[in-house]
Amino acid sequence: MEFHARLESPLGRILLCSRGAGLAGLYFIGQKDCPNVPGVPPPQQASPAAGNLNGRPIRSLHARRRAPEPDLFGEENLARTAGHQAGVRTAVQTPSKTVGCGTNTERENQAGALELLQADTPVNVQDIFARAGAELGEYFEGARRVFSVPLQLDGTPFQQRVWQALLRIPYGEYVSYGDVAVAAGMTRHHGRPVGAAVGQNPVTIIVPCHRVLASSGQLNGYSSGLERKVALLELEGFEVG
Repeated sequence: MEFHARLESPLGRILLCSRGAGLAGLYFIGQKDCPNVPGVPPPQQASPAAGNLNGRPIRSLHARRRAPEPDLFGEENLARTAGHQAGVRTAVQTPSKTVGCGTNTERENQAGALELLQADTPVNVQDIFARAGAELGEYFEGARRVFSVPLQLDGTPFQQRVWQALLRIPYGEYVSYGDVAVAAGMTRHHGRPVGAAVGQNPVTIIVPCHRVLASSGQLNGYSSGLERKVALLELEGFEVG
């Protein structure tokens, strides 16, 4: 039996799915392939390639790695400026985290406000949902780059190979569909069927299909909506334009 939970996030409500062995689904509620379960609005039929940014179709835009900012607190800069800042004290404030499973209205739009959709959800499944919520909260705050929540990805052997290749794409990097094909043990000529398998990924964000772009760097499509793909890439250090 599959159990479900609803999770708040900065990019909209998320549906979590589990059959007990791990996280089996992570969908933005309303996306075209989101499961139709009680208590969740039905999926919308919007095209994964739809969306505009500043009056331009998002699918035509390109992602570029953002130029790194100078390390103002690096040893070289500190040594250079130490003689000019005697007596000046600088306070660096670390943002507080709001990860958890509460439902306070002040955390309404933060990842972590979790609602179980079945009263008989087993404790082990609750633990999977709570862990996923906590890790997503850290990710959206910029404090997590690698997820450790267990996954239960059900698909064909071909899909499994593609999804495992997606899991190896590092945070802050992007690859092409041809790259994914090669990483999955195929050739670049398999880009089209690989693209279909990428689009059928059941655990968005954690299995990072948002890091797959066209070979030119164009965003192409995203089953959760291209606006979200832009937001995720920008979170990971890219500029889109």
